[in-house]
Amino acid sequence: MTGERGHRPGEDSGAGRMGLIVDSTVLLRADEVARVSHDLDSRFAVVPLTVLVDDEPHVDGDLPPLELCRAMEEGARASTSMPAPDDFAGAIADLAAAGADHILILTMSRALSGTHDSAVRAGSSAEVPVTVLDSATTSAAAGGAALLIADGAARGRGAATLRAAAEDYLREETQTLFCPSTLEHLERGGRIGRAASLVGRALSIVPVLGLTEGIVDTRARVRTLRKAHARMIAESLAAARALGDCEIVVLVSEGSLEAAGEDARAVRDALAEAAAEEGWALTEGVLSPVIVAHVGPGAVGVVVRGRS
Repeated sequence: MTGERGHRPGEDSGAGRMGLIVDSTVLLRADEVARVSHDLDSRFAVVPLTVLVDDEPHVDGDLPPLELCRAMEEGARASTSMPAPDDFAGAIADLAAAGADHILILTMSRALSGTHDSAVRAGSSAEVPVTVLDSATTSAAAGGAALLIADGAARGRGAATLRAAAEDYLREETQTLFCPSTLEHLERGGRIGRAASLVGRALSIVPVLGLTEGIVDTRARVRTLRKAHARMIAESLAAARALGDCEIVVLVSEGSLEAAGEDARAVRDALAEAAAEEGWALTEGVLSPVIVAHVGPGAVGVVVRGRS
């Protein structure tokens, strides 16, 4: 862990062979998956959620993001369903068989999904100790916590220390902002109220949204998408300057910045210029189709996270 986050002398006497499970909304690039798997001696698993497109189920990861966006633009209704407790129970059993003597499960915000509760139910009847952590966020912010946990486990940290360190990191060293191109999908999924959506559309208001204690909240309301992007950039740069040593992750719905379009690339370019000047890392990521089902095509997000 960078700076030995969360390490408290004497707390790790029970540290053993830790396993880690995340749900599929926790964003990890291919190189990060390899890093986590290496740190944990392959005691790592991802439990997928399900995306339904006009009631046809797709396991998260099987449906290309661009295909989902095109279907939604053509009027398809997208929704999601959480993993069943048995899905987590199977992953727990697999990691226990691989030698894990304690398993930590990191989930997306429990305020946004029942995934956390499914994990808790599975862990309550497991044959090995299971600790379930609500990230109170999702995507790249939760991914940073997963990296932190894996690194700490490789250093012999116990579950209590890892949980405390991850909670501190998520609370103090991450910020998630996003701008949907329309409020329609957030309204349909119940993430914002119908009245707020109708007013926003009637007045051509575009919000900058964030996550506070796991709940979607409005950080700003402006009159155009480009102004919303500019506000998101400004707030992201402020967060990055406050952190110092950090990584900025630009997220899009469509699967790549090329497919996402000119406005998304402009967000990336503005952040890249500042990152180069300040020495921050800047990477690009793709929103899980589970998230896209709620924020819709054309959404752009920015996560600022401490390097883990």
